[in-house]
Amino acid sequence: MPYVIRGADGKIAALLKQSQEDSSEYLPANHDEVLDFIDSEGREGDVHLALQDSDGDIARVTEDLIYLLVKKNVILFTELPEAVQGKLISREKLRSRLGEVNQSPISDDDTI
Repeated sequence: MPYVIRGADGKIAALLKQSQEDSSEYLPANHDEVLDFIDSEGREGDVHLALQDSDGDIARVTEDLIYLLVKKNVILFTELPEAVQGKLISREKLRSRLGEVNQSPISDDDTI
């Protein structure tokens, strides 16, 4: 999510939350160059930003893992807490609105 300012050597010299005249380049917070800059500067707050940026990816990995375990009958979808079931179903519906093809074992068409 940061915008970067590069130094004369082409390396990142600063990270900004918003674009400015001299910082139109955008890189994801978990980009290698951003992480290298954070490590070299010792900025703990920017590490939180990088973690936050990767949360969506981890959430999707977790969903896929749950779907796989259900599909292979390792767990039953109905064994998950109701709140978790609701969130998974809600996210599946949102993805279907985006047109993502999803062979989910929890879809309304399938029997669990």
